[in-house]
Amino acid sequence: MTKHNVLHVLLIGTVLTSLFSSIQSTLIRVMDPNEYDNLLSTLVASFSNVNSEIILFSLLVLAGVIFGLRRELALLNVLILGKDQAINLGVDYDSCIRRLLFGVALCIAVATAMVGPISFLGLIIANLSRQLLKTYRHGQLILGSALFGMIVLVGGQLIVEHVYTYSIPVSVLITVGGGIYFLYLLLARWRG
Repeated sequence: MTKHNVLHVLLIGTVLTSLFSSIQSTLIRVMDPNEYDNLLSTLVASFSNVNSEIILFSLLVLAGVIFGLRRELALLNVLILGKDQAINLGVDYDSCIRRLLFGVALCIAVATAMVGPISFLGLIIANLSRQLLKTYRHGQLILGSALFGMIVLVGGQLIVEHVYTYSIPVSVLITVGGGIYFLYLLLARWRG
C-alpha cells in the first residue's frame, strides 16, 4: 500500500472524477430538472443543511478515532523521516500507515456525512498549515490545520452569504479556490 506513488493517487482521482462527471451528465439528461435539483441540493456540501441527526454519532466516531490512533499520532514526527529511518527507529511503518489512513478515511466519512463532499479542502488546509507555520511538528500542524480549516469554511460561508447571496454553495467556492491552489502547488514544485 505504501509503495504507491502520489502520481498514481492523482491519476486514480482524475479517473474517478471523470467517471462521476459522466454519471452526473447522464443524470442531468435522464432526470426531471426539479428532481435533479433536489438530488443536487442533498449531494452538494452545505453548512446550512447540516445533518444534525448524526452529530452525537459523529462525535463518538471522532473520539474513537483519536483514542484508537493516539500512539500513531505520537509517531507522526518519526514517520515523516521516511520508511527506512522509521523502521530503523523501531516503528512498524506499513501497519502504522494503514491505521492512519483508515482513521483519515473515517474522519472524511464523518465530515462528508455531516455536510457533504468538499473537494480540495484537505489539500488547501494541509498545505496552508505547512506553508504558514513552517514546522514539521505534527502537534502544531494538526492544531494549525484545524484552525485554518475553520477559517476557510467560515470565510467561505460568509462570502457565499454576503457576496453571492446563497446563489452558489460553499463547496463550489472552495473547490474552485482549491483547484487554483492545487495548480499553484504543482507549478511551484515543477519550477523548483
